[in-house]
Formats: sequence, C-alpha cells, structure tokens
Amino acid sequence: MEPLSPQVMHKLVFTILVHGLPDAQTGLALDVLLDAQSNPNPQVRELAVVALAELPVAPARRVTGLVSALRDPSSRVRRRAARALGDFGVYGLPAIPALTVSLRDPDASVRRDSAGTLGRFGPSSSGAVPTLVPMLGDPETRTRVVVATALKRIGGLAIPGLLDGLRHPDSELRARVITLLAQIGPHDDDVVAALRTATSDQDAEVRRRAGESLDALMVPLATMVGL
Repeated sequence: MEPLSPQVMHKLVFTILVHGLPDAQTGLALDVLLDAQSNPNPQVRELAVVALAELPVAPARRVTGLVSALRDPSSRVRRRAARALGDFGVYGLPAIPALTVSLRDPDASVRRDSAGTLGRFGPSSSGAVPTLVPMLGDPETRTRVVVATALKRIGGLAIPGLLDGLRHPDSELRARVITLLAQIGPHDDDVVAALRTATSDQDAEVRRRAGESLDALMVPLATMVGL
C-alpha cells in the first residue's frame, strides 16, 4: 500500500466523492481514514475528515472519528470536523458534548462552526446554551450572527440561559439578549417580566430595546382585544 501522502489522500477523497467505492472496499477505506487521523501531516488529516464525512458507511463510526478530529492539533482539521458533523442529522447528536467543548476552542472559526452545527441540532443542543450566550459578546460580527441563529433554532429551551444573560456585565450583550428573548419567547411570562425589568437597565440601549420589544408585543395584544 502506498504511504499516506497528501497526494494519495487526494486520490482517495476524489474517488469517494466523485466515483464512489465498491461496497466491498468501504470498510477498508473507513479503517484507512480513521488511521489517517494520527498521520503527522495535517493536510492528510484534513483530507481524512473530508472523506469521512462522505464515505457511504454507517454513520456511527464516522461520527466517532469526526468527534476525535475536534481535538486535532490543527485548527483547519477541527473546523472541518465541526462543520461536517452538522450534516449527520440525528446521527450526529452524540457529538453535542464535544461540540459544546469546542465553543471554547482557541480558534475563532472553530468556535463559530461549532456553534453553527449545534444550531442545526436545534433543541437537542439546549445543554450548550450557557456557553453560547456569552458568545453574543464576541468581537466578530459573523460569530455573533451564527450564535444568535443557533439560539433561535434551540428555541424556547434557550430562554432560561438568555434570561441569565441579562445579568451579564457587558451591556452590548444584554441588548442582544433582549432582542433574542423578544423573538424567541414573545408570549412567555418570564420573558415579558424580564423585558419590563430591563426598561430600567442602567444602559440606554438596553432600555431602548426592551421598551421597543414591549411596545411590539402590545400591538398584537391590542388587536386581539379589539382596541
């Protein structure tokens, strides 16, 4: 067998993605790809993640391999793995704890892609909410947008964590939390009470958003009662 060089891995990835493998060879290919995760060349490891995501075998072992790749020394490999796990649907749910840990990755792109994948799992990712909410204060706009989208996809189960976020010292984060709470739980009693309290926040932007959110909630209420 040829040494696992980037060139050899490119050939394998191309074959898997374009031509496919005979059923008799997929098991061997899986073993090769899993073994490639310990290759000293980060390009080989990254290509192994690409191929693992597409190899037509039962998803459980592939998910295990991709979860392992979340701990790879290369941020490119970790990012590829985080992104790929979002394509596994319910089969990817066992990856949620590892993806939650990856929300604290030193690389911003890994954190962002981990948040995006957790969002794709919807309410099943509710355990990640306490880590996602502080990321609303991330300096990168792209990351904040991805995190906000993930929290909206988690839905009502994100409300307790967002309510906790209203006690965060970062006023910009509190303002973003206000917006999300009004979008996710406009008819939730705890949300409405929190919005009322936030109209007395020490920060003007938080007060403004809370007031506008309450006003927006009152309009459909008035319509319902015929006022």
